[in-house]
Amino acid sequence: MTQITGTVNATLTLYADATVDQSGVFVPCFTRGTMITTDRGQVAVEDLQQGDMVWTADNGMQPIRWIGSRVVGSVELNLTPELRPIRIRRGALGANTPERDLTVSPQHRVLVRSGIAQKMFGTDEVLVAAKQLCQLDGIDIVRDDAEVEYFHMLFERHEVVLSDGALTETLFTGPEALRSIGAAALEEVFALFPELRDMDYTAVSARPLASGRMGRKLAVRHARNDKPLVM
Repeated sequence: MTQITGTVNATLTLYADATVDQSGVFVPCFTRGTMITTDRGQVAVEDLQQGDMVWTADNGMQPIRWIGSRVVGSVELNLTPELRPIRIRRGALGANTPERDLTVSPQHRVLVRSGIAQKMFGTDEVLVAAKQLCQLDGIDIVRDDAEVEYFHMLFERHEVVLSDGALTETLFTGPEALRSIGAAALEEVFALFPELRDMDYTAVSARPLASGRMGRKLAVRHARNDKPLVM
């Protein structure tokens, strides 16, 4: 069993694979120690709670509506290596971006802003899963056996926030992400956002979301041309 802590109920106990859906998609998460830019300056994600005001790229300061966490132990990491986090070294995305090493879950999307993105997607800003960027120098799977604690934040809408000085996404309320947070945590989210139960509800992403294939292709082109992911 593993614990996910929320802000509507004090503690939720879920099965160990509750944050992985049937297709193997793991919900986007920050790791303990990630510094999030807020109205109080940079605050460690584990010290944030519901109602705290976080800087967003599109809508200024916005309150956290829900925040949860999950510990993945060393045994589970060995049995399920796809849960291992991705480390983005300081400066791996661009000049001083991130400002320090940033560690996120494999499916956590990172904002890429570049001419290559413009040519591939028709827009210069796209969100790409961290695991698709591992072909680039300074972005690697964390392969030690230490446990990892993942945190996920939900806002009124999908947002882009500053995490360790890099622009990354918050929890996206698409069906895969909602399935992957587990049944009990999902009830918490539904209590805050009852519209998510509606079969006609369509989540709107803050930026275009690159597919796995296109994300990898984007990374290859950046590596081949020695171009930063954030201009």
